[in-house]
Amino acid sequence: MRKIILLFILISLINSSCSLIKIKIVEDKVSLINENSNNNFVGKYEFTIFFGEPYGDYKGSLELLYDNNSFQSKITYFDGNKYVPLAVNKTELYEGAIFISLEDTDIGTVEMEVYFDDDDLISGFYAGQFKFSGEKINIY
Repeated sequence: MRKIILLFILISLINSSCSLIKIKIVEDKVSLINENSNNNFVGKYEFTIFFGEPYGDYKGSLELLYDNNSFQSKITYFDGNKYVPLAVNKTELYEGAIFISLEDTDIGTVEMEVYFDDDDLISGFYAGQFKFSGEKINIY
């Protein structure tokens, strides 16, 4: 009887150890898939915001970086002479889109919604109402 109980305990320990190893392998695979998916967004993009009359269209640049499980972004716009940086408060990925909270010197805090149409094309909204579109020009 003792041998049967010991054998049962040994089999239970081996089974639970295998289950833990399987769980760890699955977690690592999911983490790797998420990491690789997030790296697809990384790069430098040029875009045009369509403000309409009387402001016209503005050219801009967006750099997306992914490090330590979080996104960072740098945004500039072309003022006619040079690219001017905008202060970025926060960059978040939510359901396949990037949401960037930034400070626009003319209107204050605004959000930029960036959607990835494919591997190289982006589109979205600036301040919730002005459309923009652009393309990836550099991959990091």
